Amino acid sequence: MNARQHTLLARLLIDACGGVDACCKPVTRVERSQLYAYRDYASGSFMPADVIEALERKCGNPVYSQFLFDAGQEACREQAVACVGVSADQVHIASFKLWERAKEALEDGELSENEKRELAAGLLRLEEAARQMAASLDASPDEGVSS
Repeated sequence: MNARQHTLLARLLIDACGGVDACCKPVTRVERSQLYAYRDYASGSFMPADVIEALERKCGNPVYSQFLFDAGQEACREQAVACVGVSADQVHIASFKLWERAKEALEDGELSENEKRELAAGLLRLEEAARQMAASLDASPDEGVSS
């Protein structure tokens, strides 16, 4: 979230409470001048959480915190989707390596005990990658994940 968004949210919250005069002490711990600074794009001042909480309680609307929550949810969704993609890549890589090894092992028409063990180990790696992908699917939010 950038400074402009913080300032815009501060403005919206202060306005939702009835303006700067309705938001200063004793409603919050800050003075009028500080509330004006939160509204100023050039000030570099950002509203602290306790002030946000007090103002949202006053107006009865989670103007600022809801935006932060929604932004966090979106970031979590994007990470979950990325995790599914990485997991799918791991399944693909493990299956391809297993296929390659099986093809190589069968070139002479026979499977040695060592080759069987190598293929079994490759199959275990593929199963583990599939389990991880299933876990990432279970952990990902349903919305936004399309097939």
